[in-house]
Amino acid sequence: MPRVHFLDVTNRDGVQTARTGLSKFGKTMVNFYLAQLGVAQSEIGFPFLFHEVPYVKAQVALAEAGAFGELRLSGWCRGVPQDVARPRRSACSTTTCRSRRPTT
Repeated sequence: MPRVHFLDVTNRDGVQTARTGLSKFGKTMVNFYLAQLGVAQSEIGFPFLFHEVPYVKAQVALAEAGAFGELRLSGWCRGVPQDVARPRRSACSTTTCRSRRPTT
């Protein structure tokens, strides 16, 4: 039977909405509850931004500890080599971050 996989953008796009703000703890809880709901992937933000690095590192550590179950974390960066390499060095282990080449 075909499966539907949901990708949630609350922690990236949703927090950019006017008068909407989530603390880092709030974003963490969103990921926890998304995992409980069986959502496949959560976009956690922009891992190359200086102020996001501690949050991204914490999310990766929690994911590696199993706190988010099968939830896959993803981040946004420009499709240039230096932006792709920077978040990998700053926040991700080889088990949780995977780079993909653009398909276009």
